[in-house]
Amino acid sequence: MNTAIYDIISSETLDPPARVTAVIDIIKTRHADRIEAFIYYGSSLRELDNPEKMLDFYVLVDSYRKTHKNPIRAVLNKLIPPAVYYLEHTNEGNIVSTCKYSILSLSDFEKKCGKAALLSQVWGRFSQPCILLGARNTTARDRIFKARVKAVEYMAAQTAPLIEAKTRAADFWGRGFYESYRTEIRPESSVGRAAEIVAKFETRYNALTAALYGAPDENGFFDIPQSNHGACRRKWWLRRCIGKPVAAIRIINSAATFDGGLDYILRKVKNHSGVSLHPTKFQRKHPVICSPILAWKLWRMGAFG
Repeated sequence: MNTAIYDIISSETLDPPARVTAVIDIIKTRHADRIEAFIYYGSSLRELDNPEKMLDFYVLVDSYRKTHKNPIRAVLNKLIPPAVYYLEHTNEGNIVSTCKYSILSLSDFEKKCGKAALLSQVWGRFSQPCILLGARNTTARDRIFKARVKAVEYMAAQTAPLIEAKTRAADFWGRGFYESYRTEIRPESSVGRAAEIVAKFETRYNALTAALYGAPDENGFFDIPQSNHGACRRKWWLRRCIGKPVAAIRIINSAATFDGGLDYILRKVKNHSGVSLHPTKFQRKHPVICSPILAWKLWRMGAFG
């Protein structure tokens, strides 16, 4: 294990604001005694002072079967991870915070942070800055940090063949995140989001690159070992082909977790892509079992690029 990367990741801490703590407490009540840790990430972490930002968490659990009240939901969480839930924190009838949280087992998190996972959803996301909160114990904490070290290493390994041998850290990581975002369903420009994330944490990415490849030259360029460009490009192409349909199924599955969920999801799809879909009564009543059909229709209509 690369201890320098471990030290960088484990040093990223936060005293969470009250609204974050309040939502975490609600989630703990929903899934009592099953939670190994919370990982706080996303745009609300980058903009802590903006109460309008939706909170994003990965909630790592010990058992899908015991976490979900619905056994079908537990099976789908295993087959098409993660399960995504929506939560509104209200006070005297007013919405204080909104939250989207994804449930993944700790063991699956460890697997998906490395080369065992083709898609970059986990290893791409958790090579970026995020905060570990509420770990059950030091063992869980250590497992999560070690998994994230693997995520950083694998993200770098999947990026290196795409660039020139000499590069700045910002360009290196920006290219990797750009490729990762292209495999997902996103409203914003993949190029713009990748550049924004790297620019905000440039010191961090310089340190990670040095931990992986040694110190830069006097001009700030790192010497990146070269490998098979063609194989790497083909793998990213395959991720794009598979990633968006899988993400579509996962998103529509999440519509079953709250009232009006399917309409909420379809509005998001329309806002992101301009594509409108009008589900049947049966599809509205059974969004989970109909999710592959709905995702296929959206894909045929061009919703996922």
